[in-house]
Amino acid sequence: MSRNSTSNENLEERILNLLSKKIMSTSQLAKELGMRRDVAAGYLEALKNQGKLNFFKVGKSHVYTTSERWKND
Repeated sequence: MSRNSTSNENLEERILNLLSKKIMSTSQLAKELGMRRDVAAGYLEALKNQGKLNFFKVGKSHVYTTSERWKND
């Protein structure tokens, strides 16, 4: 496994861990992880497409939390 693949998996784990504790917007998550908002948005979109996250729109913000299905796996 490449180093980049491992770091991506670690980042996904960190995102899922944070979002299992509280609902966060893309910007909040990016700030918490010290990354650009557009990079965080890409990870969030990928995790959402895998069924690991739920997505809600609150005003102009995109808000995420872990999906119940993922929590129970």
